[in-house]
Amino acid sequence: MLEKKGRVIGLAISERRGTRKQGIDKALFVKDAGIEGDGHKNYFRQVSVLSREERDRIATRELLPGDAAENVLVEGIDELSKVPVGRKIRLGDEVELEIIQIGKECTDSPIHKYTGAPVLPNVGLFCKVLKGGWVKIGDEVEIL
Repeated sequence: MLEKKGRVIGLAISERRGTRKQGIDKALFVKDAGIEGDGHKNYFRQVSVLSREERDRIATRELLPGDAAENVLVEGIDELSKVPVGRKIRLGDEVELEIIQIGKECTDSPIHKYTGAPVLPNVGLFCKVLKGGWVKIGDEVEIL
């Protein structure tokens, strides 16, 4: 059975898409836009979410938050990539995301060489921001 609650263990942003992201302690999610300061802001895939458990089964090396180019790394929801498109995810007390895509086209990305395998294209969730606000490391994550 899919666990419906977990916690945020990593937040990360980068100026450009397609690059490893740098970890941050808190992030401002902007409704209909994405995360302030991230290269995916105002892009159709506004936010990427990844399960640590799924990531660790695919990656061939130990990774820090953002190394697989994810914005949000969660722990405690093992089969996150099995949550269907259209479902919502709450982060902390305020932020609500809607899953718009599971996985994506696989390219010959330097990130895949670094992780040892294409992690985000296989088990990543791509979301749009329905309700904005601040999220910090340790916040609860809930599948709605």
